[in-house]
Amino acid sequence: MTYAIAFCIEAVFFIFTATLFGSLYFAEKSGAPFFPTPKSAIRDAMRATALTPSETFYDLGAGTGKVLIIAEKEFGAHAIGFEISIIFCCIAKINILFHLSHARLFAKNLFGQNLSNADVVFCFLFPPIMQKIENKLKAELKPGARVIVYAFPLPTMTPKKITTVRGKWKMFFYTMQ
Repeated sequence: MTYAIAFCIEAVFFIFTATLFGSLYFAEKSGAPFFPTPKSAIRDAMRATALTPSETFYDLGAGTGKVLIIAEKEFGAHAIGFEISIIFCCIAKINILFHLSHARLFAKNLFGQNLSNADVVFCFLFPPIMQKIENKLKAELKPGARVIVYAFPLPTMTPKKITTVRGKWKMFFYTMQ
């Protein structure tokens, strides 16, 4: 095995390990480790909410930026995301740049951000923080704003629609009153 190949394998292993441990560290701090959402589920969710080019789309916990890129490139929405993990924020910014996307990503905690401009919000966060997310959405989103929640529902709100993704995960759709 050549030195270059060995170096590449070590680099990939290092990136994987850093991503895993970074995800675990931020999961403990934020309640949301990195777990990718399938692209097909993202597209289906955006179609189900009828996301349009004139709308503002927010991704809370943007991870690698995949959801932002799809919202902006395929649906024409003004896409904005928040990601607390510096590691994932860097990966997402590279992805956004690579895809020539105009999506905006901020390395910030979503709880310190104002969501009132959002027409559609997407989040895939874990149960321990879902009540806090629900309270924030109720306090800040305008009536008629749509919310897509992957895997773990908002605790007290009733979804307008529920779909199953890959046979086991659920996507919950809400409309703010």
